[in-house]
Amino acid sequence: MEVEITEVLPFKDLMSMVGSLMADVSLDFSADGMSIKAMDPSNIAMVVFEAKSQFFSSFNIKEPTKLSISLDDLNNILRFVKQGERIVMKDTKGRLGISILGRRQTDFVMPLIGDDYTASKVPQLKLTASVTMLSDILKTGVKMASTVDDSVYFSVEDHVFEISAKNSEKEFSQKFDINNDKEILDISSEGLTKSKYSTDYLTKFISILDDERPAKLSFSNSYPLRIDYQFNDNAQLSFILANRIE
Repeated sequence: MEVEITEVLPFKDLMSMVGSLMADVSLDFSADGMSIKAMDPSNIAMVVFEAKSQFFSSFNIKEPTKLSISLDDLNNILRFVKQGERIVMKDTKGRLGISILGRRQTDFVMPLIGDDYTASKVPQLKLTASVTMLSDILKTGVKMASTVDDSVYFSVEDHVFEISAKNSEKEFSQKFDINNDKEILDISSEGLTKSKYSTDYLTKFISILDDERPAKLSFSNSYPLRIDYQFNDNAQLSFILANRIE
């Protein structure tokens, strides 16, 4: 297999974010594209990335290929990639070859993890509330909540979405409804829905979201959270985060 990526900085940011949550990952290639389905070691957070073959500027996959790699190894290479350069990844006799193509060609080869590494299964969640908003609203709200506590509450009631946090001394809350500024694009809920999540895990994931692109939050009462984000026209990024117990 051999693929080429020209949108190198978004891919570099993606791998850096995944590497902040977990140590290893499996890049699964098929004729349709590439997928990543990885759970962090604590089984608290999961990242799902699905890219169509059109995400790549060149895509040559003759048979399904799994490349299980250390994210430290990969990110140590990707940190040298600059805007305007291209990345070529290929399977080289059981190792991953990475070429950075710019003013000059730079080649790396890194080992693969054992064949027993398996991509995580995406859980089927019954989610009763959803909010679609500009990513900037989510990022700012989580950042504000983190000044109060290491957990944030998301709640929906009567088409009003609230982000809040509290500890023994301080409190924060911010409420939104669907508005003409198109910051909040959609809100739905089966009654009052509220749940609590780690600001640390959320901050790591949402750091790569484009402020002007929408993100969809889906959750239920005291239940895991799912965030869906259109990475670009040919790729979808999702994040599943376990709730914190009251």
